Amino acid sequence: MKERTLGKTDVRLSEVALGTWGLASGAYGPLLSGRLAQVIGEALERGISTFDVSPTWGIGGESEQCLARVVADRRDDVQYITRAGVHVRDGGIERDYGEESLVADCEASLERLKTDRIDVWLVHDPPEEEWARPDIRRAADRLLEAGKIRAWGATVGDVERARMAISAEAQALCLVYNMLASDELHDLSGDISVAGCGVLARSPLAYGLLAGRWSENRSFSELDHRRDRWSPQALRTRVRQANRLRFLVHDRVHSLTAAAIRFVLANGVVTSTLVGARSTAQVTQAAECADGPPYLPDEDLVKLPQVLAAAGV
Repeated sequence: MKERTLGKTDVRLSEVALGTWGLASGAYGPLLSGRLAQVIGEALERGISTFDVSPTWGIGGESEQCLARVVADRRDDVQYITRAGVHVRDGGIERDYGEESLVADCEASLERLKTDRIDVWLVHDPPEEEWARPDIRRAADRLLEAGKIRAWGATVGDVERARMAISAEAQALCLVYNMLASDELHDLSGDISVAGCGVLARSPLAYGLLAGRWSENRSFSELDHRRDRWSPQALRTRVRQANRLRFLVHDRVHSLTAAAIRFVLANGVVTSTLVGARSTAQVTQAAECADGPPYLPDEDLVKLPQVLAAAGV
């Protein structure tokens, strides 16, 4: 597994990182006991060294605690990404981006992760008004100076908040980027390059859509977040769009999953892509998909915008 440097920092991350939201949060329905530990262990064996966790994924920060148990004495060989600013209390979500609260969040994560430092610390999706206050930057500066984090950034949901994070000198942006949702990162590429900010690309497979295995009549269980993400008509449209991308599958690109991951890694501003594998088989496939470069042939990358435009993306 190859690595890339996060922006201007000295943090090196594996090109494919294991995202644990889908496993630890139960967002895709009930999970088998022990599955999270199995998937983390398989990722380690496959050379994935970067792991994305959060205090809110799993009861009592289970994603962080499980990662610490599985990694054990291999801590120096891996990189931890975790988040702050959002809490689960009494079954609901609370947000607090005050300086002291953010620092306390980091301290609690360090304890759950059984470590003395967090490699990439992300403030989770602050609203615009929070970037106008000094708390986020002050908390990050305190933690950097104390050596409790190596780099900091933010999860962002739109271009405007991404630019606010860049203006606050965030060292990393975590945002959605895939073949069906690429406009925001493309709009930000100039700002990112000038600032020297690293990019963590999440949802590279569009919640499984770009694995290319769904029919137009695919349905989801009541506990699966995708049930509410798309209407039946929107899902049929998205499946048809995904099927138009099968021209990318040839030669070394053995599946649409591989094409989707390679597309993300073909973008030079991306440091790492967060793949939410939910089984050991998916981990193996994700690791193999990153085998390159070249990630996608130049002729396919040139043709891709035309195909997407024809498909209505």
